[in-house]
Amino acid sequence: MSAITGPKDANLVKTFALPNGAAATVSVGIELPQSANGQFSLDHEFQIDLPALGVTPLPNARTQIVSVETATDLAFTSPVVVYPEVVRQTGAGGAGDAAKSARFRIPSNVLKYVRVKVTGSATGDASGSNATLTTYVGTH
Repeated sequence: MSAITGPKDANLVKTFALPNGAAATVSVGIELPQSANGQFSLDHEFQIDLPALGVTPLPNARTQIVSVETATDLAFTSPVVVYPEVVRQTGAGGAGDAAKSARFRIPSNVLKYVRVKVTGSATGDASGSNATLTTYVGTH
């Protein structure tokens, strides 16, 4: 992907706890601005950052997969997955995994709200650590 070139929107830096065990956690939904004709602005780029995790929160073979969802309402009553996996952390070698980041742009079929979801696959409690979702504007 291309480098992030637009300014970071300080109001759209969201942190949230990682999952405990085989569960999922989500970021706060971010409302995309609309033009007068009802089109959503695609002039945004997002970055998800996951911290380095040791073997206790991320045991061998446990994964944390980050997906991107969109919805028509802030409650994400009927979320639509637009990217099933933008980044993955996998515990290995009795050491957990290094910090991981991914950048993505929203597709043209985006709905009004965007969020990321982190899903853990097995035991291991990463809920003491946070992921960060940052929004950049004016990136095209």
